[in-house]
Amino acid sequence: MSRASAIPFAVAADEAWRPLIDGALRDEVDATVETAFAHAVNLSISGESFSLLASGGRPAPGALILWRTDFHGVRSGTRVTFRADADGLVSLEFTDPTLPDRVIELRDVGYFDSRLHPVSRSEVRGRLDPDAAAQFLTDLARPGSFIPAQDDPPFSRAVRARLAELRSDFGSALVTQAHGPAALGDNTACLELRAVTASLIGLGIGLTPSGDDYLVGALALLAAHPSAEAVVAREALAACVTAVLQPPDGPDRTTTVSRGFLVAAVRGSFHSDLAAAARAVLTGDPRAVSAAFASVAAIGSTSGTDALYGLIDAYTAIEAPPVPHRKGRRTRPHDRRPLARNPESGTP
Repeated sequence: MSRASAIPFAVAADEAWRPLIDGALRDEVDATVETAFAHAVNLSISGESFSLLASGGRPAPGALILWRTDFHGVRSGTRVTFRADADGLVSLEFTDPTLPDRVIELRDVGYFDSRLHPVSRSEVRGRLDPDAAAQFLTDLARPGSFIPAQDDPPFSRAVRARLAELRSDFGSALVTQAHGPAALGDNTACLELRAVTASLIGLGIGLTPSGDDYLVGALALLAAHPSAEAVVAREALAACVTAVLQPPDGPDRTTTVSRGFLVAAVRGSFHSDLAAAARAVLTGDPRAVSAAFASVAAIGSTSGTDALYGLIDAYTAIEAPPVPHRKGRRTRPHDRRPLARNPESGTP
């Protein structure tokens, strides 16, 4: 009998798991199942979000990929305990006695690093025009948050309209951060970016609201972009996200899982497919962009598409020409290059 058929075991884990698994050698660690799906279980451990993925899962922040085909029967609220045996083997155990394969070995786990580093200038084959990059997204985007779906209820249409409005505001604020008076210390522009960031976080429905996915996508592009302007914009956006998520109101703005992805994005860590998409855009390889965008668009119902909209809008903002600035004059949205078009309204 093979080891895989005898007992489920871990295959690979994000580096965020290393201190947790090492800590279980000394003391038991308790966790709670926040949400459970056929191929993923999301855990809350000491206020942090981690995930268990079935075999075939892709590397992502906080992910532990297992040799297990599904999580049938796992329910929200179930306790999970990490403990080591006398031989120093760490296992996780679902405490629900009705579950089959309740114990999962964490032996010889291979670790991966979800951090996204800027592409080097030597990797850039040629500049990919933002409009061309946006067309890849238009061809692959899934109906939902940003794209009209058949028989959309009024709430979905209202969310889409709000997302379209905030996309325009976000792009304008990001251009100002990268190229305009904000780069010279204009505090008003910083407040504008924080306001639109606060409006995006938690906007939408589902495990990861659309506004959150959009911001994660934007941060991925900014983390990968090698320019000084991107560094300025990334630091500003990361500071805004961090400030909005702070207590007392921050913890309730979005879901636990989505907050975990936002915090990881602030730290520079992303889903491997989203990181590949950002790198493909910046290295200017159309074939790589098409393949990477297709992989990202397949994430969740619309989460991947939502993240790609953020990625494209951030790319458009960074690639925009510098914003003229005169003392006492604030830049206006129509001073800047339009963002990728909204397929529903035909406007940015």
